[in-house]
Amino acid sequence: MKVSKLYVTSLVITYIIGLKWGYTSFISPSFAYFGYINLNPEIWPQVISFLLAITPLIYVENDVKKPSQVVFWLLYTMVAIPAVIIPDYVRIQPLDQILWLKIAILIALFMIYSVSYIHPLAVTFIEMQPRTMFIGILFVWLIQWGIILRTFGLQLHFTQADDVYDLREQYRSQVNRFSGYAINWQSKIIHTFMIVWGVLNRNKTLIMLGIIGQLFIFSITGHKSILLSAVFIFGLLFCLRKDGQGFASVFLLGLNLLMYTTFLLDTWLETTEFTSIFVRRMLATPGLLLSYYFDFFSVNEQVHLSHSIFSFFLSYPYEKLPAFLIGDYYFNRPDLAANANLWADAYANFGYFGIVVFTLLLCAVLYLYDSISTKHSLRFSALLMAMPTWSLVDTSFITAILTHGILLAFLLNYLIDSQGKVDFFEKSAGYQ
Repeated sequence: MKVSKLYVTSLVITYIIGLKWGYTSFISPSFAYFGYINLNPEIWPQVISFLLAITPLIYVENDVKKPSQVVFWLLYTMVAIPAVIIPDYVRIQPLDQILWLKIAILIALFMIYSVSYIHPLAVTFIEMQPRTMFIGILFVWLIQWGIILRTFGLQLHFTQADDVYDLREQYRSQVNRFSGYAINWQSKIIHTFMIVWGVLNRNKTLIMLGIIGQLFIFSITGHKSILLSAVFIFGLLFCLRKDGQGFASVFLLGLNLLMYTTFLLDTWLETTEFTSIFVRRMLATPGLLLSYYFDFFSVNEQVHLSHSIFSFFLSYPYEKLPAFLIGDYYFNRPDLAANANLWADAYANFGYFGIVVFTLLLCAVLYLYDSISTKHSLRFSALLMAMPTWSLVDTSFITAILTHGILLAFLLNYLIDSQGKVDFFEKSAGYQ
């Protein structure tokens, strides 16, 4: 146990060193004009931030037993660590009042991890024939693709990286509410379900349908996260191949290999393309935006969901939505939607109170999700929630519930019976 804890700790430290190296040596020199500045903080603020970043290692375990623990590791590595480390480089006083925000996020992480220790609810499941369930999923899949094709047509725009932004602009000009839901539900849940179910049951047709579906949606939206989603899903499947045993160490090792490989490739090719995709966008940006959201909404009026579910009785105080407000104010781009992670958005709405309340709501969702996951393998339930969790890196919790598929993952996990299925990673049929 002590060796395992030491190994996980060393991997987290290596990850933090890589994040700092990537930001100072690759990201900031190339993207300082775009807000990724480096004010060269003194050593002592960096030491304090480093100690804060590794604090969760006091209570975590290498193994995972429930989906909520997988969610914890995704949020810890992709949101919390960048949120603690990156702001030091963009603030004149790295440890001013934002220190309390960092501590609040670490407390929120502890709350999420604690969910796995609560005894699950006794859930009554609706008995449904598998054929009926799959016909229903097929019907939803066809209806949503009908909406997508009606809105965008049959287009295959597999563009070069430089053309992706034009493709995104075209997508934003065409998308409506219904097609937006269809795009998100297909890319976050339906195609993930196809890939995971296909892998666990050795159904190559479902795997290919899921991957091809993601490629089509990327050709419409230009969102690189969709293009990389299959790699993300297969990577997590590999990390969970032993029913969660040693998950943290395998996950962290893979994350480190990915990060340092991008540095080697960019050094060899004399570019920043790989670091930009895998480190800047996925890891550094959540930390950067947390700092900017804190700076703005700690001195300006918070929005109290007046642009969202409370708009019918509260007056929104700004002309632009929060994401475009931050994009214009800090990046000087009025058309840039600087979408922030769940805790930055929570602070923008209600300050520290918002972080506590939205984390409690997320904990409640994860507790119910863990409870209904008892009839499934960990692989199936955790992977079904993986893409919605990834969306929390740059999306509010409220938006992720419906738009990005948390509710849909919840329903599929409740209705589908995945027990007794063949596992791609196991030699024998059936789960243990």
